[in-house]
Amino acid sequence: MIKTKLSAEYIYKFYKELEAHHVENHGLLIMQDGETAFEEYAYPYSADMPHTLFSVTKSITSTAVGFAIAEGLFTLDSKIASFFPEYKLKNNDEWEKLTLRSVLTMQSNKEFSFLQDMTGDYVEMFFKAPFRKKDRGFLYSNNDAHIAAAIVQKATGISLVDYLMPRLFEPLGIERPFWETNSAGECIGGTGLYLTLRDLGKIMQCYADNGKYRGVQVIPEAWVKEATRVQVKLKNGEGYGYFFWIKDGIFSMTGMFGQIAACIPEEKAVIVSMNCAIDEGSHAKALENTLTKAFSEPSGAEWDHKLKAYLEHRSKQPPSCGERLNIPTEKTFYITPLSDILAKLMFPQSLIPRSLSSSFAKRPTKNLDKVSFKLTEDVFSMQWMEDDDAVTVNCGLDGTPRNSECKIKGYPYKIWAYAYTRNGILNAVVKPVNTLATQYFTFEFSEKTVKIKITGTPHFADFVKNNAGMVPFVKKSKLIMKGLELFLSTTERPIKFKAK
Repeated sequence: MIKTKLSAEYIYKFYKELEAHHVENHGLLIMQDGETAFEEYAYPYSADMPHTLFSVTKSITSTAVGFAIAEGLFTLDSKIASFFPEYKLKNNDEWEKLTLRSVLTMQSNKEFSFLQDMTGDYVEMFFKAPFRKKDRGFLYSNNDAHIAAAIVQKATGISLVDYLMPRLFEPLGIERPFWETNSAGECIGGTGLYLTLRDLGKIMQCYADNGKYRGVQVIPEAWVKEATRVQVKLKNGEGYGYFFWIKDGIFSMTGMFGQIAACIPEEKAVIVSMNCAIDEGSHAKALENTLTKAFSEPSGAEWDHKLKAYLEHRSKQPPSCGERLNIPTEKTFYITPLSDILAKLMFPQSLIPRSLSSSFAKRPTKNLDKVSFKLTEDVFSMQWMEDDDAVTVNCGLDGTPRNSECKIKGYPYKIWAYAYTRNGILNAVVKPVNTLATQYFTFEFSEKTVKIKITGTPHFADFVKNNAGMVPFVKKSKLIMKGLELFLSTTERPIKFKAK
């Protein structure tokens, strides 16, 4: 558990602080002097399971840019327009000033909305977006990150993951990762990469050691220094490098819902933490104010015992089934027209919660449908279709979860699930464990129908409300916000399916 003299007190307090703010921690890795000092996972997450990273991806895109610059493919002052002559441009003065450095520091001055369609061609979106007339300067934008990735891919003629395999992933002993692509087949620069905690720890440790891994230069040293120093000073006291955040000497890669890899040079330490957090700020504060104190003096046997007991609690097993139900296994159930309309509001119902799928470049266009069930003594299985993709989820009924695998729109999912009954209702807890999601299903059966209610974490309504402030007209209107809350309350109603 703890291999070096870290303070169990502050690691324990970090976990409890996350718990108090309803942050679900999936894994924590602390490295010091290049060695693993602490590594723990919450069941069923594990060391060998890749985890979605969201905007941590931006820092890996930055790394690809660093390699390409070192190889002479372009420079920080290369003009964005020069890479895409197929676009006819207006506002030539603006385009003349728009360089690779501009997008790496989120200063393209291009309009960007987090509500835009994530399924489209990011290059086209970037070129069609107008330049901002007000509030110019730093604006955090997925499109800035994607255009940086698109430039690397255009200059090299290969995908970002192919480009990084011999330069970054293979030298660090990282297997080829899954990286989301857009409709044009390009790796997305702003999100979509999946890595294990250990993989991400290796990359951040490489940055901590000026680009070296086990004494061998991997990432260009000059890029490490430039990417992780303050290029833009922000009003909140933070700084921004080339897709890296910097504060009080600590530089980090961060992603939505609480994904972070941080380097603390003063302690010669790296921290990697993966979570499911609607309130991302609470996780950042806990890491900054509490976990960084773990490098103080050891805290003694009392705190060692508390931490050990807490970590054992994180590995608790789920309940067994309870009472048995008569589940119709010979029928296929189809979504009713009204339920189809209501369930499709905002985004279709899927194995993956709307709060995650809303940020995917490829997602189902239809609700899950054509549902059927199988039942053995110890396993409850459910099958359905999401567009043209067949999904099977096996749920343990005996207190032991079962594992399944599927692909939806090309995304590979490893599924961990169990089921139990209470008061005549069948409940299933389903984790696509390489995401940060959990879906909670309830089933009410009658002779010819089944009502399925799906709630998930990250909770969709909370996610939308927490991020509504990014949309100016919503932020300023209490009436719009109230209407939004009422509308979102309709998205988790039971879905009715009828046997045919």
